[in-house]
Amino acid sequence: MPELDFRGPRLFVDADLASGAGIALDRDQANYLGNVLRLAAGGTVLVFNGRDGEWQAAIAGRKRPDRLEILAQARPQDRLPDLTYVFAR
Repeated sequence: MPELDFRGPRLFVDADLASGAGIALDRDQANYLGNVLRLAAGGTVLVFNGRDGEWQAAIAGRKRPDRLEILAQARPQDRLPDLTYVFAR
């Protein structure tokens, strides 16, 4: 069983995630990473979008975080099984 990080900081992004991609952070995301989590450039965070799984990303920027560089996939997206509701009379 692989080691999964459930304690590391996570951030939802709406962009598509792929290895080597760069993602610009909006003001609220940059504030969350820099002021709430106290992370700076060079730190790492787990990012997810609900489609492509969870990815490890490096924080980049000068004074405050302004973009993420996607490094590697941490785990694939969970696929929920289809449900069938059956009612009897």
